[in-house]
Amino acid sequence: MKLELLKKRVLLETIPFNVEEINIRSDRGEARHPYYRLDCADWVNILPVTTGNKALLIRQPRAGVLGPVLEVPGGMIDPGEKDPTMAALRELEEETGYTSQRLLPLGSINPNPAIMTNRCHFFLALGCHLNPSRKHFPDAEESIEIVETELTDLDRMVRFGEINHALAALCIMLASKYVNTGGSK
Repeated sequence: MKLELLKKRVLLETIPFNVEEINIRSDRGEARHPYYRLDCADWVNILPVTTGNKALLIRQPRAGVLGPVLEVPGGMIDPGEKDPTMAALRELEEETGYTSQRLLPLGSINPNPAIMTNRCHFFLALGCHLNPSRKHFPDAEESIEIVETELTDLDRMVRFGEINHALAALCIMLASKYVNTGGSK
Protein backbone atom coordinates (compact mmCIF):
# COMPACT_ATOMS: atom_id res chain seq x y z
CA MET A 1 0.00 0.00 0.00
CA LYS A 2 1.45 3.34 -1.05
CA LEU A 3 0.54 6.65 0.56
CA GLU A 4 0.43 9.88 -1.42
CA LEU A 5 1.00 13.24 0.28
CA LEU A 6 -1.77 15.62 -0.85
CA LYS A 7 -1.14 18.61 1.40
CA LYS A 8 1.30 19.58 4.15
CA ARG A 9 1.12 22.45 6.63
CA VAL A 10 3.74 23.25 9.28
CA LEU A 11 1.93 23.92 12.55
CA LEU A 12 4.94 24.51 14.78
CA GLU A 13 8.63 25.08 14.08
CA THR A 14 10.88 24.04 16.96
CA ILE A 15 14.35 22.77 17.70
CA PRO A 16 14.78 19.80 17.03
CA PHE A 17 11.65 19.13 14.94
CA ASN A 18 8.65 20.67 13.19
CA VAL A 19 5.07 19.55 13.77
CA GLU A 20 3.24 19.00 10.48
CA GLU A 21 -0.39 18.41 9.58
CA ILE A 22 -0.66 16.28 6.46
CA ASN A 23 -3.47 15.06 4.24
CA ILE A 24 -2.85 11.75 2.51
CA ARG A 25 -4.44 9.34 0.07
CA SER A 26 -3.98 5.58 0.01
CA ASP A 27 -5.11 2.91 -2.44
CA ARG A 28 -8.45 3.04 -0.60
CA GLY A 29 -8.92 6.78 -1.16
CA GLU A 30 -8.33 10.02 0.65
CA ALA A 31 -8.08 9.87 4.45
CA ARG A 32 -11.12 11.32 6.26
CA HIS A 33 -8.96 13.29 8.68
CA PRO A 34 -5.53 14.92 8.74
CA TYR A 35 -2.51 13.16 10.24
CA TYR A 36 0.17 14.79 12.37
CA ARG A 37 3.86 14.02 12.28
CA LEU A 38 7.22 15.24 13.54
CA ASP A 39 9.56 16.29 10.75
CA CYS A 40 13.04 15.61 12.13
CA ALA A 41 16.58 15.59 10.82
CA ASP A 42 18.20 12.16 10.67
CA TRP A 43 20.13 11.05 13.76
CA VAL A 44 23.30 9.09 14.47
CA ASN A 45 24.11 6.86 17.47
CA ILE A 46 27.60 5.51 18.11
CA LEU A 47 28.96 2.84 20.45
CA PRO A 48 32.57 3.92 21.03
CA VAL A 49 35.15 1.32 22.09
CA THR A 50 38.47 2.64 23.36
CA THR A 51 41.92 1.33 22.50
CA GLY A 52 41.77 -0.21 26.01
CA ASN A 53 38.64 -2.17 24.95
CA LYS A 54 36.19 -0.19 27.15
CA ALA A 55 32.82 1.17 26.08
CA LEU A 56 32.24 4.91 26.34
CA LEU A 57 28.76 5.96 27.37
CA ILE A 58 27.41 9.37 28.25
CA ARG A 59 25.00 10.50 30.93
CA GLN A 60 23.02 13.64 30.30
CA PRO A 61 19.73 15.16 31.41
CA ARG A 62 16.80 14.56 29.05
CA ALA A 63 13.69 16.76 28.96
CA GLY A 64 11.33 13.87 28.17
CA VAL A 65 11.99 12.12 31.48
CA LEU A 66 13.15 15.24 33.34
CA GLY A 67 16.29 13.50 34.52
CA PRO A 68 19.62 11.95 33.60
CA VAL A 69 19.83 9.17 31.00
CA LEU A 70 22.75 6.81 30.36
CA GLU A 71 23.14 6.33 26.62
CA VAL A 72 25.55 6.14 23.71
CA PRO A 73 26.82 9.36 22.11
CA GLY A 74 24.79 10.64 19.21
CA GLY A 75 22.76 13.45 17.80
CA MET A 76 21.29 15.09 14.75
CA ILE A 77 22.89 15.16 11.34
CA ASP A 78 23.57 18.85 10.77
CA PRO A 79 22.36 20.65 7.64
CA GLY A 80 25.06 20.26 5.00
CA GLU A 81 26.31 16.94 6.39
CA LYS A 82 25.47 14.59 3.54
CA ASP A 83 27.10 11.49 5.02
CA PRO A 84 25.94 10.01 8.35
CA THR A 85 29.51 8.78 8.89
CA MET A 86 30.81 12.34 9.08
CA ALA A 87 28.04 13.27 11.52
CA ALA A 88 28.89 10.23 13.67
CA LEU A 89 32.57 11.21 13.85
CA ARG A 90 31.62 14.81 14.71
CA GLU A 91 29.11 13.77 17.39
CA LEU A 92 31.61 11.30 18.90
CA GLU A 93 34.23 14.02 19.31
CA GLU A 94 31.68 16.66 20.30
CA GLU A 95 30.17 14.62 23.14
CA THR A 96 33.21 12.67 24.36
CA GLY A 97 36.40 14.32 23.07
CA TYR A 98 37.34 10.99 21.44
CA THR A 99 38.05 10.14 17.81
CA SER A 100 37.96 6.73 16.15
CA GLN A 101 40.46 4.77 14.07
CA ARG A 102 37.66 2.70 12.50
CA LEU A 103 33.94 3.38 12.17
CA LEU A 104 31.64 0.50 11.20
CA PRO A 105 28.09 1.20 10.00
CA LEU A 106 25.60 -1.07 11.81
CA GLY A 107 22.39 -0.14 9.96
CA SER A 108 19.65 2.46 9.86
CA ILE A 109 16.04 2.45 11.05
CA ASN A 110 12.99 4.69 11.25
CA PRO A 111 12.70 5.47 15.00
CA ASN A 112 8.90 5.73 14.85
CA PRO A 113 7.51 5.72 11.28
CA ALA A 114 3.94 6.23 12.52
CA ILE A 115 4.67 9.83 13.52
CA MET A 116 8.27 10.70 12.54
CA THR A 117 9.94 11.37 9.19
CA ASN A 118 13.57 10.62 10.06
CA ARG A 119 16.03 7.73 10.22
CA CYS A 120 18.62 6.84 12.86
CA HIS A 121 22.01 5.56 11.64
CA PHE A 122 24.00 3.31 14.00
CA PHE A 123 27.78 2.95 14.18
CA LEU A 124 30.45 1.07 16.10
CA ALA A 125 33.57 3.19 16.65
CA LEU A 126 36.69 1.11 17.32
CA GLY A 127 40.13 2.21 18.52
CA CYS A 128 38.77 5.36 20.15
CA HIS A 129 41.25 7.69 21.81
CA LEU A 130 41.19 11.23 23.17
CA ASN A 131 41.81 13.74 20.40
CA PRO A 132 44.70 16.04 21.44
CA SER A 133 43.63 18.61 18.80
CA ARG A 134 39.91 18.50 19.56
CA LYS A 135 37.76 20.72 17.30
CA HIS A 136 34.20 19.81 18.37
CA PHE A 137 32.71 20.42 21.81
CA PRO A 138 29.25 19.94 23.37
CA ASP A 139 26.66 22.64 22.76
CA ALA A 140 26.46 25.25 25.52
CA GLU A 141 23.20 23.80 26.91
CA GLU A 142 24.50 20.21 27.02
CA SER A 143 25.76 18.82 30.33
CA ILE A 144 27.51 15.54 29.54
CA GLU A 145 29.25 13.10 31.87
CA ILE A 146 31.43 10.44 30.21
CA VAL A 147 31.04 6.94 31.68
CA GLU A 148 33.62 4.30 30.80
CA THR A 149 32.46 0.72 31.31
CA GLU A 150 33.38 -2.86 30.47
CA LEU A 151 31.97 -4.03 27.14
CA THR A 152 30.75 -7.22 28.79
CA ASP A 153 28.56 -5.16 31.18
CA LEU A 154 26.51 -3.53 28.42
CA ASP A 155 23.98 -6.33 27.91
CA ARG A 156 23.26 -6.49 31.64
CA MET A 157 22.96 -2.68 31.80
CA VAL A 158 20.32 -2.76 29.05
CA ARG A 159 18.44 -5.75 30.48
CA PHE A 160 18.19 -4.23 33.95
CA GLY A 161 17.29 -0.71 32.82
CA GLU A 162 20.49 1.11 33.67
CA ILE A 163 20.61 1.94 29.95
CA ASN A 164 16.94 2.55 29.13
CA HIS A 165 17.19 4.71 26.02
CA ALA A 166 15.69 2.53 23.25
CA LEU A 167 17.97 3.76 20.46
CA ALA A 168 21.08 3.39 22.64
CA ALA A 169 20.00 -0.16 23.52
CA LEU A 170 19.49 -0.99 19.85
CA CYS A 171 22.92 0.41 18.97
CA ILE A 172 24.50 -1.82 21.63
CA MET A 173 22.59 -4.86 20.41
CA LEU A 174 23.60 -4.23 16.78
CA ALA A 175 27.24 -3.84 17.85
CA SER A 176 27.18 -7.16 19.74
CA LYS A 177 27.83 -8.97 16.47
CA TYR A 178 31.28 -7.36 16.38
CA VAL A 179 32.23 -6.93 20.06
CA ASN A 180 31.39 -8.93 23.18
CA THR A 181 28.75 -6.86 24.97
CA GLY A 182 27.99 -9.65 27.43
CA GLY A 183 24.89 -11.05 25.72
CA SER A 184 24.40 -14.61 24.59
CA LYS A 185 25.56 -15.37 21.07
